[in-house]
Amino acid sequence: MRLTSIIRIVSLILLLSLTVSDVIASVSITGLNDEAKKNVQLMLSLSEEKCDAPEWKIRGLFSKADEEINQALRALGYYHPTVNKSLAFNAKCWQADFTINAGPPVIIDDVDIALTGDAQDDSEFQKLRNELLTESGKPLRHDRYEKMKGRIESLAMDRGYLKGVFSEKKLLINKANNTAHIHLIFDAGKRMVFGDVTVEQNILNPEFVRKFISIKSGDFYSTEQLAKTHNALSKSGYFDRVEIRPDTENVQQQVPVTLSLHPKKRHHYEFGVGFDTDIGPLLGGAYDNYRLNRRGHFLNANLNLAQVLSTADIEYNVPLANPISDFFSFGGGFKREDTTNYKSLSTKVSARLKHDYDNGWKQTLFIDSIYEDFTIGSTSNRVLLLVPGGSWLRSVSDNTLRPTRGHRLELNLAGSYKNPISDVSFAQGSVAAVWVHPLPWNGKFIARTIQGATLADQFDKLPTSYRFYAGGMNSVRGYEYKELGPKDNLGNVVGGKFLSVFSAEYEQLVYGNWGAAAFVDSGNAFNPESIKIKTGVGLGVRWYSPIGPVRLDFALPLNESNSSFQIHFAAGARI
Repeated sequence: MRLTSIIRIVSLILLLSLTVSDVIASVSITGLNDEAKKNVQLMLSLSEEKCDAPEWKIRGLFSKADEEINQALRALGYYHPTVNKSLAFNAKCWQADFTINAGPPVIIDDVDIALTGDAQDDSEFQKLRNELLTESGKPLRHDRYEKMKGRIESLAMDRGYLKGVFSEKKLLINKANNTAHIHLIFDAGKRMVFGDVTVEQNILNPEFVRKFISIKSGDFYSTEQLAKTHNALSKSGYFDRVEIRPDTENVQQQVPVTLSLHPKKRHHYEFGVGFDTDIGPLLGGAYDNYRLNRRGHFLNANLNLAQVLSTADIEYNVPLANPISDFFSFGGGFKREDTTNYKSLSTKVSARLKHDYDNGWKQTLFIDSIYEDFTIGSTSNRVLLLVPGGSWLRSVSDNTLRPTRGHRLELNLAGSYKNPISDVSFAQGSVAAVWVHPLPWNGKFIARTIQGATLADQFDKLPTSYRFYAGGMNSVRGYEYKELGPKDNLGNVVGGKFLSVFSAEYEQLVYGNWGAAAFVDSGNAFNPESIKIKTGVGLGVRWYSPIGPVRLDFALPLNESNSSFQIHFAAGARI
């Protein structure tokens, strides 16, 4: 006997072994909108019965169906439904059919909300009350009525009315007139205040830790302030776990709060191996020490080694009066860059003043002392610069790892004035922006631009670190990393005074965590006397991994290039 015949016989036996006990009977509901139909289906006990259920049980549940339908529709404000129903049995199963007319909905005729206790003078409660009064004239829904009460109770807990209760809560239905009346009296009682705030930790000075704590003894109790404190301590970097325990049981007026702060390990190490199509195979490491002393000073060090670009830096950070948003840091770094157009070795000593604004902008003011030894073609130079400047960054997105809507804007200003400790005078500014917008069918549009300009008295002495180049994954795709820019008489790309890049990309979710993209990039680095725009187009694959999007792009240059195509690879969100 052939294998295919055996498979068919086995399949037939398995099919015949299925009994009617495994088959759910059919219950038909017509005449209702989708929401009402779903609610009736959930309430109908018949919907859960199988074909082999005893007839006496089915008939009993069928007679009970009118009551269940009424209950399901009343939850949505329909108090006058009419139901036509039928029940039929055959040798294999049974069938129940319901044709339902929900009737007109009950309309809320009047909403009466009274507040007693300290809440009657609370502006937030008055604002909520005025909002809830607008329910008058709308169709009645029991879930919205429950939500109405829940919002009052939730606001009371948020603002410290911990013993607030409804002394009256009535929903009165006039079936004859098809109207409803809501009557609520909320007795908020006394508004509680924070009592003693106890902090349990032993790694930092108590006065430093209290700078992260926005709850103060004697202030009105507020869950918003508790959340703000938890967020500040969690993001501080000093603690692995933050526990806040307000003692709301058996309190009269004051609520004592205990904060238990569990420290992170003093030393944190990271090591990684990766690949970047712009700079080649990458070996990286990082070291953090968030417990240099009890004043909260911390140290960051990073090392990245690659064929094209290698960097090392160390930074000592000092929290200022507001350690949540203000830091001073100083440190140094080393950079080696070896592209197809130039070689560069540089060292840097820097000081930075960092501030985070409440509106989301992050500001960094800096002064860098840089020594750079660079070679372009057959020309070499060594330059010492003292460069003050600033950067401003704001990033907003609906999802950190998988954004579908958001934007990122970064502004940079820097310059130097020729003096005994600075060899070149120049001024430079740049702006980089990314905009992500959702499109139908799980698509999104991504626009990107980079614009920069430099004024220099001796551009030939300006280090490569302060010249503009284009090409690569985050520039004009289809061209090598920093391949594009003005050339000298020997054909060496020497970099430009200006930079302009635009990119448009369409990204489409295809299946699960996989997507595809199509893009066009255009721009170049240039000098005013010679502007040559380069364009690249291509397709890409996207994997939305647990650590962020991974991008693999295949790009073609539409203008003269060092190669006929480029493969670009990168990971991480762009906003």
